[in-house]
Amino acid sequence: MAPPSRHRSSILNLFKEGVLPVDIIKRLVVLSKTVYDLISRFKKLGTFLDRRGRGRKATVVTPDRIKAVNQGIGRIAHRSIRKMAKGMKISRRLLGRIVKDKLKLICYRERKAAILLGATTKKRLERSKKLLQRTLNGEHLVTVFFDEKLFTVQAEFNPQNHRVLAETSEEAFANGKAIHQGSHPASVMVFGAVCADGKSPLLFVDQGVKINKKSTFRRF
Repeated sequence: MAPPSRHRSSILNLFKEGVLPVDIIKRLVVLSKTVYDLISRFKKLGTFLDRRGRGRKATVVTPDRIKAVNQGIGRIAHRSIRKMAKGMKISRRLLGRIVKDKLKLICYRERKAAILLGATTKKRLERSKKLLQRTLNGEHLVTVFFDEKLFTVQAEFNPQNHRVLAETSEEAFANGKAIHQGSHPASVMVFGAVCADGKSPLLFVDQGVKINKKSTFRRF
C-alpha cells in the first residue's frame, strides 16, 4: 500500500482558497493524478482522510481472536503466553501484542506472602498505629530497629540454572557436578541494628546464644 502524499494538507488548503488544480500542480510540483484524486475524494467524503478499510486487512489479530484470548485469560489468569500461543496456533509475538496492545494487560510475577489470620492482622494494625503515634512526639528518633540473619556455611545452587559442561558423567562429577550438603551444616548468626543516630557494626553471635530483649540491650 502506497503511503499518503505529504502534500495532502497543502493541496486541500489551496483548493479551499480557490486555487485551480493546474496551478496547484505547478506550485507544489506534484503529479496531476494525486491532485485530482485528492480533490475528488474531498468532494465525495467531505474530508481528506483515507476511506475506512484502506490498507491490508488483519488476518491474525482479529476481533474474534482478541475475544477468545480475553475469555481464556478471564477463566484462568495464571496463563503462560507461550502455552496459550501454542494452543491457539499463533506466534508468541502476536499473542503478546494482543495482550499488551489490545487488552492493555500487564504481566505480573507471582510472589510469596504470609497467611495472616484475623487476630494477627488486628495486632499488626494496632502496632503500626502506635508506631505512627510515636512520630508526633519525636519518639521515633530513639527507636532502634534490629534484626538477625542466620547464614549457613554451605554452597547454594539451582539445579535448573547451574550446569556443568562435560563429555562424560565421570568428567562432570570430577568438575563438581555433585554438591555435597549435610543435614546440619555449620552456621553463623549476624546481628545488626540501625536508628536515627546511625547504625551498629555487624555482630557475630556466638553459637548457642539466643537473641531476645535482654541479650539485645546488653550488647548495646
